[in-house]
Amino acid sequence: MGFGKAVVVLFWLSALWNLFMPVAEPMGSVLNWAAPLLLLLHTAEHFFFSRRFAAMGAPLSMKDRYMILIFGGFHLMSLMKKIPTQPVGDQHSA
Repeated sequence: MGFGKAVVVLFWLSALWNLFMPVAEPMGSVLNWAAPLLLLLHTAEHFFFSRRFAAMGAPLSMKDRYMILIFGGFHLMSLMKKIPTQPVGDQHSA
């Protein structure tokens, strides 16, 4: 797990912790606003990129979909490294 993913895990853990044992203000309010906004952003990334990967002929697995909801762009960067750089329709035959 990379550094970015570790930071996101710490964020989600602190947001969950804040639900059960609220932290001091203003950090508690920041977590109460930031967590739903981040989840909304990751959901938008999930829908956009799942359609994009499906159009490229590489549909996302359920595991990848959940990982995008949790880690967002950090997981997408690891997925981008796995796809071929040459477009599918641009293959030349000899």
